Amino acid sequence: MTDEDSADDLDPIIEDIQQAIIDLEEDKTAELTQEAIDKDLNPLVILQEGLTEGVRTVGDKFGRGEVFLPELAMSADCMKAGVELVEPLLDEMDLGDEDTAGKVVIGTVDEDIHNIGKNILITMLKANGFDVIDLGVEIPNEDFVEAVREEDPDILGMSALMTMTMDHQEEVVELLEEEGLRDDVKVMVGGAPTSEEWRDEIGADGYADNADAAVQEAIELLAE
Repeated sequence: MTDEDSADDLDPIIEDIQQAIIDLEEDKTAELTQEAIDKDLNPLVILQEGLTEGVRTVGDKFGRGEVFLPELAMSADCMKAGVELVEPLLDEMDLGDEDTAGKVVIGTVDEDIHNIGKNILITMLKANGFDVIDLGVEIPNEDFVEAVREEDPDILGMSALMTMTMDHQEEVVELLEEEGLRDDVKVMVGGAPTSEEWRDEIGADGYADNADAAVQEAIELLAE
């Protein structure tokens, strides 16, 4: 892998990947991602600076009302097309079971079908050496608790994209307390309506507003 593809000196193809996602061109995203792989660019750079940045730009537009949910979903499909090509290379970079950064159970809360941000984070966590168990979307509160009991993760991550579903994050924290499991796991929350204030209000341990920050937060939580 080359070291010259740093944030300060990105290969032009990385910006092309970003633009392909912004333009919602799935086939072109896959084609450019393969070109970047063939050029032996760092797969983490392809993922973080190319694919993730492209989706993040579309997400910012969505937040400003410049695009709508169909476009957001299309951008996620574009990213998925690229991730499928990069993921085998990221797997080769894994640290191995003995040296995993930690174990994470993650899912989208009940009554919420959104998984774009969650899936981006899962890819990023795996690329950084975490063992990740994806519960999926619309996960009942009790299933989060049962997963903590059965999987014994270091971190439980819960995503909620809507104000009307974020209360489930608080309910899960309360259930963990009732079941005597709260002290056994760090709880991270994320999603558009969440915040540091919400984290503190419900008694969670971590919060991040994007995948990069979430990975760093996870690392810091496990270092405590």
